[in-house]
Amino acid sequence: MIIGHQKIIRFLDKSIENQSLSHAYLFSGPEHVGKFAVAKYFAAKLAGREEDINPDIIILSPEIEEKKGIIKKKDITVEAIRELQKKLSVYPVGKHKIAVIDDADFLNKSAQNALLKTLEEPPAGVIIILVVQNTAKIFPTIFSRCQTKKFSLVSDNNLEKIIPPDCPEKEEIVFWSLGCPGTAKIMSENREKLEERRKNYRELYDIISQNMTEKFSLAEEWSKDTNLLISRLSWWLVVLRDCFLGDGIKKIKLTPEKALKITEKIEEAIEVIKNTNSNPRLVMENLFTIF
Repeated sequence: MIIGHQKIIRFLDKSIENQSLSHAYLFSGPEHVGKFAVAKYFAAKLAGREEDINPDIIILSPEIEEKKGIIKKKDITVEAIRELQKKLSVYPVGKHKIAVIDDADFLNKSAQNALLKTLEEPPAGVIIILVVQNTAKIFPTIFSRCQTKKFSLVSDNNLEKIIPPDCPEKEEIVFWSLGCPGTAKIMSENREKLEERRKNYRELYDIISQNMTEKFSLAEEWSKDTNLLISRLSWWLVVLRDCFLGDGIKKIKLTPEKALKITEKIEEAIEVIKNTNSNPRLVMENLFTIF
């Protein structure tokens, strides 16, 4: 079941009906907002068959790597794109051959260059759908050859539709889902995921009252896993934004002005950790000085 995005779905349906299809589409938006679900729906309609196994639909996504309990997505390589190109060269059973590249922002530079050649001279009947979270990682030349559709967050009322009506944590799940149906579904089916959010909240709540020695000790410990650190900081942003908006279910004893200041510094810290070679421990120590 697809929650929300009805305007985009109507546009795609109309494109099929009017035979006004593009050879490439780019679906962008937050993680778990429903981009991939709509991409699969569109691919099935293009192929004319909705079976789980369809020879005309090829789905490519990053491989998953796990080291020391940490799960990480690997880059999509040029070899994976070349293999995809071979599959796309096979004549379709129906009208179209469709490739859905999930997490296309994990395409490395060589892979994007290889994909660009297909986008410039697509085989007859081939349609490519890129599903992207971080559009900044996609080459402008690829962007220019795709019809783009931006997926927005869905309303709380729509989120509630996929949460069991008797769920006692419904309000809390909606809060933590941030308008993303996939996140709401994950937490309603797996209470451990909801507990992770609660843990992030408790950590932030405790840090407010800790001394600098305790904070610096946490900075050293947490900086060992930057992926987990970024995730933790991102969830803190949810709570802090609620503090200065003042209308949610999570409360921490901060003035709206203080919450806003810390929010801005956390956003800066995330950008520095993600996009520079700065020492994460030092970044966190600097961040903690304003708590």
